[in-house]
Amino acid sequence: MPSLFSLLLLATCLAGTHLHAQGPPTVVTLTGRLLSEHDAEALAYAEIYALEEQLGTRADSTGAFVLSLPPGTHTLRYDHVGCDPETRVYVLTTDTTVTAYLHHHDNYTETVIVTASEIAAYSRQQDQASTQILSESLERITGVSSLRTGTAAAKPVHDGLFGNRLSIQNNGIAQSGQQWGNDHSPEIDPWVAAYVRVVGGVEALKYAGPTLGATVLIEPAPLREEGEASGKAAYTLRSNGWGQVLNARLTRPGKTAYRLSATGKLRGDQRAPDYFLTNTGRREANAAVQVARFHNAAWTSRAYYSLFSTEIGVLRGSHIGNQTDLDIAINRSRTGEAPFFTEDAFSYVIQNPRQRVFHHLLKAETEWRPTEEDRFTLRYGGQLDDRKEFDVRRGSLNDRAALALQQFNHQLEAAYHRELGPDRHLDANVQYEYTNNDNQPGTGVRPLIPDYNATRGSAYLAYHQEGDRWQYHAGLRYDYQFYEAITITRPPDARVERIETDYGALGASLEARYRLAEGHGLFLGATYRERAPQINELYSEGLHQGVASIEEGDRTLVPERSLKVITGYRGGTDGLTLTAQVYAQPIRDYIFLEPQPERRLTPRGAFPVFLYRSADAFLYGTNLQAYYQPDEKWSADARVAIVRGRNRTENTPLIFLPGDNARLGLTYYGGEWAEGWSVETGLLAVREQVNLEPEQDFLAPPPGYALLSAAVNWERPLGKGRELHVRLSSSNLLNARYRDYLDRQRYYADAPGRDVVLRVSYAW
Repeated sequence: MPSLFSLLLLATCLAGTHLHAQGPPTVVTLTGRLLSEHDAEALAYAEIYALEEQLGTRADSTGAFVLSLPPGTHTLRYDHVGCDPETRVYVLTTDTTVTAYLHHHDNYTETVIVTASEIAAYSRQQDQASTQILSESLERITGVSSLRTGTAAAKPVHDGLFGNRLSIQNNGIAQSGQQWGNDHSPEIDPWVAAYVRVVGGVEALKYAGPTLGATVLIEPAPLREEGEASGKAAYTLRSNGWGQVLNARLTRPGKTAYRLSATGKLRGDQRAPDYFLTNTGRREANAAVQVARFHNAAWTSRAYYSLFSTEIGVLRGSHIGNQTDLDIAINRSRTGEAPFFTEDAFSYVIQNPRQRVFHHLLKAETEWRPTEEDRFTLRYGGQLDDRKEFDVRRGSLNDRAALALQQFNHQLEAAYHRELGPDRHLDANVQYEYTNNDNQPGTGVRPLIPDYNATRGSAYLAYHQEGDRWQYHAGLRYDYQFYEAITITRPPDARVERIETDYGALGASLEARYRLAEGHGLFLGATYRERAPQINELYSEGLHQGVASIEEGDRTLVPERSLKVITGYRGGTDGLTLTAQVYAQPIRDYIFLEPQPERRLTPRGAFPVFLYRSADAFLYGTNLQAYYQPDEKWSADARVAIVRGRNRTENTPLIFLPGDNARLGLTYYGGEWAEGWSVETGLLAVREQVNLEPEQDFLAPPPGYALLSAAVNWERPLGKGRELHVRLSSSNLLNARYRDYLDRQRYYADAPGRDVVLRVSYAW
């Protein structure tokens, strides 16, 4: 009689034989949940699509989903209203549970992101943009151009609006500096930005700043309690200006998580196709520290500090000594001659005219969740901006700043978020902002901008509802703005004059999106905004050195009032995503800088004159985008932006609007024979700005142009999470000679020519 042990042994063997006969499973179950990366909220009704199997499903109201797939490697595409599509790769051998965090934002009409095809923390495209200034990164967003001052500075233009009308949020804090000038780029290092996006409508109402249009969000990747330490170091060499950039960062998760990052940049005189752009060098040194403390499941505190420091040369040929030479310089482009003061050799030397800027930003916030439905956030932001501008002056005055400004800015915000159900929530905040801006003594020059104090108080309330077919979003905002300007009247009765003004500004927005079918939706939004005139528009008086012009404000200006209506479609299938939108925006008392026919001679030289004026305006246009990825080897991206504007008071076109432009891109990802390789080509075509009258500017708009770009990438995994990436690229590949209408330096010189860039990065 067999023993009990023998029977057990026989049963085990038979079971093993039976299991072996079954073989590996033919189907595995992927169970997952989609959450917001920023606050871990459920992303209800998201769409999940397996590209290889062409099989999809939808998440429920809690963001949960279940998908049955054969074992193997699978590429899943996540798509959610308010998120840009994101793909993840999984190797499935058994039933698996995953949690995916997506970069979510509550905006349904104008959400676009620099990395349109895919976004991940520290996306490769954003890393590559770290060699540029911020607005050059933003230009890849449909509807965004740049208002430039040659190579020295650039500010984003979105749907025809720029400057004070376009608020920039640096890690949740409204960027505050000497942003009244077109020659003042945002003092932000693109290297620290994991996400760069432009939002409008209800979400734009949430943020501080005197915006009349969209809001630009610059955000680092959030720190996590779980995970492993990681880092990246990169070196870049570029041929035009022999620029060099070194980036490095280190991230360590944990109960107290932190990230350190630093960037150094050096660049000499850039070159147009036919001559050097003398005195256009740049030096930059930036650093940032990001810390998060996860006290417990309900309480998290965060802190962030960044230093941005730069010295920038301003094209020497844009500063002219007399009126005759100024007229010659402005019309020199017709003969193809080089600008005045052009040297025939490359140099790293930065001479006057030049700018030197130091910008400090400190952010501290704490977030408390007493329940799963409630979230309270208290946030402080402090900024110190120190700007000095050096003009071409005689003798010892040449080493003395002609403009020296120091600005302190303090922002305080209390925010509340309430979940009203699985698909509804409420947001509210109150904000307080104080700015002190002083001209530093010793310049020997009457300041362009007066000393001033500014106070702003704001309140915001928004409701969001997201259903299976319909999504709604509504918001209200009110701002109270107070200015105290301290000016000195003109001789002979020179005296100190204090001027106090205050303004109220209302904002309201209503948006809706309707899901037509799987992957297809329509959206409609209307936003009313008011914007108080800013200090430069009211009180500018004198030489604006960075753009080489005389600018004068108007104290009688009143707040702008705008209504923007936008509608469009977003959807796609089988690897194709289409986005199309049209908008119209009438603006009462639109404030603009108008060129005057006079040239004014001053002790510092001869300069064109611009006056701040206001008129009723009407802006309208369209933005189109198509992204197509037929398989894992090819992708194509096409974007078109068209904007028109009229001065309805005088029945003339609005000046300083971008010309019609189109961007085309094609990428090939190497197959088995070229694993790790990819090739990119791109084309930017800008049409001549023909919607102007001859007397509206000093010089007729330049012809349209087309710029070709190309890049080759190589990636090599080194094991244990390490990766080497090499990229060789070129902008303006054909060395085209061109000038851009939105570049204030176009009066004097061509834009830079070909630039070949080699970048090597190592990640671990």
